Amino acid sequence: MSNQQIHDEAEMTFGEHLDELRKILFRVVAVFALLFIVLFTLKGIVLDVVFAPIRETFPTNRLFAWLAQAMNSEALRISPENVELFNNKMAGQFLLHIKSSFVGAFVLAFPYLIWELWSFVKPALPPQQRRKSIRYAIECPIWFVLGLLFGYYIIAPLAINFLGNYQVSDQIKNIIDVSSFMTTVISVSFAAAVAFQLPILIRLLATMGVVTADGMRQYRKIAAVLLLIFAAIITPPDVVSQTLIFFPCYALYEYGIRITQRIEAQRAKEEAEYQAAMAAGKVVEKDDDDE
Repeated sequence: MSNQQIHDEAEMTFGEHLDELRKILFRVVAVFALLFIVLFTLKGIVLDVVFAPIRETFPTNRLFAWLAQAMNSEALRISPENVELFNNKMAGQFLLHIKSSFVGAFVLAFPYLIWELWSFVKPALPPQQRRKSIRYAIECPIWFVLGLLFGYYIIAPLAINFLGNYQVSDQIKNIIDVSSFMTTVISVSFAAAVAFQLPILIRLLATMGVVTADGMRQYRKIAAVLLLIFAAIITPPDVVSQTLIFFPCYALYEYGIRITQRIEAQRAKEEAEYQAAMAAGKVVEKDDDDE
């Protein structure tokens, strides 16, 4: 089957595209609403997840307590459990319940959302690109979850410990608004989730030929500055959170160089094989059946 035949069969009118998009949005909203209702009924479990970073039993807090004891250095011990929370709004706790359920539903629905978006774009892609693009639909939620866990288990407790216990004067006591606390936990977790999408972006740009491994090596210093600015924008205004976002981002940048190297090597191999086949007279014309 030729390219033209495949594209003619896959071609849809503008109205059909809108109808398909409407169906996808309906399914996504339905899944999100169902997850929201389920999480809303599980109030205790959801809010336990939100407030867990200030508990002494939280894994990160226990790890640092063990390190402080093992290395005999109290400087390593973090004490976010000292943070006192309060609510000063009539509907504050109810809105807190809604917000936590909303965020939880979004996190759980995110992989399904990405899959639906890929399903919508897939028919417009050639078969070879269609097979390759599924990698993005799989890797994007994986990197998102890894970043979310890193932000929740590493950045959140350290940021809470730093900001909640920081004092400019002994006369000022920190009593943190519960809404501000939740915003900090959610923002640093989602900031890490966004930052961990960097390998996906680099893979896409490398596949399109926009970036090269040599170019990424050449502009390492500029990339470091841009990543510092990025970390400062998406995190709370404290050095701890910004530093903890920057270092993983830079590590992912270096990992992106290796991704780009592999893509370039694969492209060079395919080109060499194609040239060799042409020289041997084995290639006349490429179509989708060959792919």
